[in-house]
Amino acid sequence: MRRLRTLLLLLVATLAGCGGVRPRSDWSFDEIQRRVSGRSAEEVEKLLGEPDVRQPVLLGDERWVWWNYTYLDGADYPPEERGRVVHLEILFERPDSEPGSRAAWKISGPLGVSYMPAERSEAKHGR
Repeated sequence: MRRLRTLLLLLVATLAGCGGVRPRSDWSFDEIQRRVSGRSAEEVEKLLGEPDVRQPVLLGDERWVWWNYTYLDGADYPPEERGRVVHLEILFERPDSEPGSRAAWKISGPLGVSYMPAERSEAKHGR
């Protein structure tokens, strides 16, 4: 009986640990950076899906945010940050010549793709 109780406690603890926030994409942040490089806003939306938020910024540009969309992975991140779920942010520059067409909007320079840590630091991507 005691053994069964111990096994049940272990099972409950394991399941509780799996209940964290999961990324909506299987691609890591670095993979997404590579995949969206050089693409227009229209192409990015086809690739990643509709953003959760479109925020206007200076001069008619837009910042798009996908909540809990991706995770950090790779040697460029400290071990304690690898697997952390993050919000994906992409800043698009709107050209003056074609203000209405998102096909002409481009990612704003090398820092146009960024992330913001999800609120809960324990949120990890289980591999």
